[in-house]
Amino acid sequence: MVIMLKNGKRFSCAIAKVAFCIALAGALSSCAVVDWFMGKTSDEEVKEMDNEIAQSMTAKKTPYDEALRQFGMMLDAYNISEVRVQSKLISNQTAEKELPDDVSRMLISAVNKISKKVVYIPYDPSYVLNEANTGGDIARALPQIVLSGGITEFDKDLIEKGRELKAEASVQKGDYGSNYSHDGGAGYQAESGVSRITLDLQLLNYKTQTYLPGIQGINSVNIRKTKLGWGVGYFFQGSGMSFQYSLQQKQGKYQALRLLVELSVLEVMGKYFDIPYWKCIPGMPADNAMISRIREEFASLDDARQNFFIKEYAYFHGETAFDRQTSSMNASEMALLDQLMKKNNCADRADLFVKLWETVPVEDAIKRNKDYARELAKKAMAAREEAGEKASQYNALISHADTLFSSGRLDEAREAYRKANSIFPDQKDPVDMMVRIDKQMAAKNQQQAAPAANPPVVTMAAPQAQPADSAEKQNTGTKKKEAPLNPFKQVDW
Repeated sequence: MVIMLKNGKRFSCAIAKVAFCIALAGALSSCAVVDWFMGKTSDEEVKEMDNEIAQSMTAKKTPYDEALRQFGMMLDAYNISEVRVQSKLISNQTAEKELPDDVSRMLISAVNKISKKVVYIPYDPSYVLNEANTGGDIARALPQIVLSGGITEFDKDLIEKGRELKAEASVQKGDYGSNYSHDGGAGYQAESGVSRITLDLQLLNYKTQTYLPGIQGINSVNIRKTKLGWGVGYFFQGSGMSFQYSLQQKQGKYQALRLLVELSVLEVMGKYFDIPYWKCIPGMPADNAMISRIREEFASLDDARQNFFIKEYAYFHGETAFDRQTSSMNASEMALLDQLMKKNNCADRADLFVKLWETVPVEDAIKRNKDYARELAKKAMAAREEAGEKASQYNALISHADTLFSSGRLDEAREAYRKANSIFPDQKDPVDMMVRIDKQMAAKNQQQAAPAANPPVVTMAAPQAQPADSAEKQNTGTKKKEAPLNPFKQVDW
């Protein structure tokens, strides 16, 4: 009986083992378990990963995006003409290899953020030549100015600081009546450092390949690095645990360089266009050197040029009583000028101009410039239509006068030529025809006024007199008459 129990127990254990193995085999044979052991990726995991990527993707924005947009609006407000820009390689000219070799792409992005008034012209001769060899027809635009410069300084770890504080305590068995040994402590550590990157940017005249004096930007950015750590620990009878924590932060060098490039582009282009670029950046101090230069350049102009600029910038401020089509000022305009100087508390014209120049209301000026451009376009269209009507009248009169002249109706022909001459007095053809008609009419009058005489008796026949018109043709030779006037193009006939 005992043997049976033993055997039964052994049999039960065997059955249990077999059942466990079967269950384990079944579990391992399932798809989920096999996929887990094989490291396969499920569709749900892929979808989750895509969602995380989509949430982490954001448009790259910088603190100077709005400043560059405002700068483009200032170009419209100050009525600046379009300019074409190119750049040389903006390279890393330091010995540090941690910085990028070229930041030209960052510069192109900064220029393109401004507005359509600044057009970037890439330098890629191999592409242009290859396109020409394959039959491409590229009407390549040439730049007017060229940006040049590079990363000139990288002072790594220019400033370094470190702080450390530790506190420890230990109580051994028997000390102070303690039956056990205790150890504990805490610590604090902090480090910080500053590195500096400097970028130089200048402008060249494309045609002369000379640097534009006074137009440059030399700007630096500081990159900070911080490290913070602390720890605590406790031990009892030689056993215990401790916890350490550290955090290190670094400002990105590439992001700092992008900001440096955008600021430098803003400064250099502002100096080139002669507009107060610092007003685009909140809190940025005024460029006093540029203000002094603007004042001196205005003071050196003659009265006519000063009048032109004062009228222009007064118009930006909404003063429409000045005649912008003339460079002189009448009595009423001089009185208005005095009022502006008193209103702005200016001692002379140079002070007034600088005040108007620095405080142009951007949005209002843009609207006024657009309205003025539409008005000029409307006047130009009306002038073209009027010129076309006058040209039609002139050509019709010339054609009619030619017909009258050919039929011998000299008086009527002369009147038609006179009317044509009154429409376009600078045309030579009607004047020449009137002179010709006057000569023919004078010759005809002389023949009619001469008394009749008995012709002498001769044995030879009298020679035939040539008609006056034929004689005139001989005198004029092969002179060609002017073609009808085309008012849109001057032609030498």
